[in-house]
Amino acid sequence: MSYFEHDDALRSMLRRARVLKIDDSGTQQLLDLGGLKSERPEKIVRIQDHGFTSHPPKQAEGVMLQLGGRSSRTMFLGGEHKDHRPKNTAEGNAVLYDDKGNVVWMKSGDGIHLTAKKGQVELRSTDDKVWVKPGDGKKVYLGGDGTDGTYAAVMTEEGASINVMARVG
Repeated sequence: MSYFEHDDALRSMLRRARVLKIDDSGTQQLLDLGGLKSERPEKIVRIQDHGFTSHPPKQAEGVMLQLGGRSSRTMFLGGEHKDHRPKNTAEGNAVLYDDKGNVVWMKSGDGIHLTAKKGQVELRSTDDKVWVKPGDGKKVYLGGDGTDGTYAAVMTEEGASINVMARVG
């Protein structure tokens, strides 16, 4: 095989594709993709990292990899959608987001920010324990950040809490 033939084989192994349909019911996601002009591969495995899964919206883009240039060995990597990705993310930050605007943002030294655009924020524990532990001498503010409005200590069975405050009014 000449240098140029090898180059063509490599070029044909990788190309951009977009998601047309996803079957997420089995042990692996299977995608129908739109590749080159008339290319429509079906039931292509989407490779995902351990500990994370997602269901990209239609028209999300990624890379179609055909090992050895063979369509029988096709995989899909990625699934990013340009309209939903948070932009201007600072170096070192990580963001988990969906197509509705819900965000968990790890902001390096500035903490973790969670935003539910619509719906509920739910914390569950299999052993019925949920812990919120502020730093020593710090408070937990319910209904705001402690700088806006009036707050009062939350009442417990033992009396007023010393570090959980709720917004009044």
